Amino acid sequence: MQGGGTLIRSTGHSQPLRIGLAGVGRFGQLHANVLANLPNVELAALADPDAARLAQVADRYGVEVRHGDAQALIEDDSLDAVILATPDEQHGFQAREALARGRHVFVEKPLAASWHEAQELQHLAAEAGVILQTGLILRYEASHRWLHHQIASRQFGDLVSIRCQRNCSRSSFAAIADRIHTVHRTLTHDIDLLLWLSRSRVTSVMALEYRQGSHLAPQGCFALLQLANGCVGQLESSWTVPAQAPANVLSDHWNGCIDAELAVVGTARTAKLQGLQAPLQIWSDADLQRPDTVLWPELDGRVSGALRDQLADFTTNVRQGCPSAIADLPDAVEALRIAEAIIDASRLGSAVSLA
Repeated sequence: MQGGGTLIRSTGHSQPLRIGLAGVGRFGQLHANVLANLPNVELAALADPDAARLAQVADRYGVEVRHGDAQALIEDDSLDAVILATPDEQHGFQAREALARGRHVFVEKPLAASWHEAQELQHLAAEAGVILQTGLILRYEASHRWLHHQIASRQFGDLVSIRCQRNCSRSSFAAIADRIHTVHRTLTHDIDLLLWLSRSRVTSVMALEYRQGSHLAPQGCFALLQLANGCVGQLESSWTVPAQAPANVLSDHWNGCIDAELAVVGTARTAKLQGLQAPLQIWSDADLQRPDTVLWPELDGRVSGALRDQLADFTTNVRQGCPSAIADLPDAVEALRIAEAIIDASRLGSAVSLA
């Protein structure tokens, strides 16, 4: 069942699960690698408007069915499920089209462009009896999962505060500046962590932005959130990390830094977790690298880590006809409501109530 008791149909277990992947950019290629190596899963079709890149990735994994756009892939009735790793602004429309055709759908974050659109997708999935799951990758990372278990089992006592920091390389800001708001691009991870760890709803939001120029995205966003259980959330995200910071996001397309930290204060315990700070360090004359070994490391040609666990969870859920016990869809929808409240609070210069 998903989102209130709707039955979800199972695809069964006898045949490989046929999955189509739309979008084979940097992150889509990580998805392709995982899907090509998951047991009892067939990466059956790929779609991307970049013909050369599409051919390269399809050849690498032996995928014969290739589409020039996501819509053609969504209309492919031979597929059991669709994964959308397309540009952020396309997620809502493409998910709606796939759900309308009865496809199980995994959507990279953000789930949709607005809270109301996300609610619509949730209702469509329920009506169609299919799985709708979104990319909440930090829920699959071992340290975050351990911390979640400790909080849920009351090892921390009552929660006093949860503070999340996610600051990114200054050099990467231009790529998103006029495409997506900072809240939807980076702070969405931390809104989700706040909901997941606290298991409480946000009742009010105050927020400020730091802006230079007239871009859609502010260079910095800072929010203070009150939760119904008394916990206070503090969220920070910016695009100001200098070029010489240790590179911990490494790929063929981009080398950069995400300076992430999570701090949890309870009446009984306190915890601090530094994200993407692997113990492995590589020094050279050019830079200092701290390669990721937890989210999507590639070893012997195979991507593993939290991304693999996330997609394995999705395929298992599709087979069994049950929603993810980890990536909660109602939380993903509610996170977009909170994101909009943060944007509104920074624009209005006053608190926004979500009571």
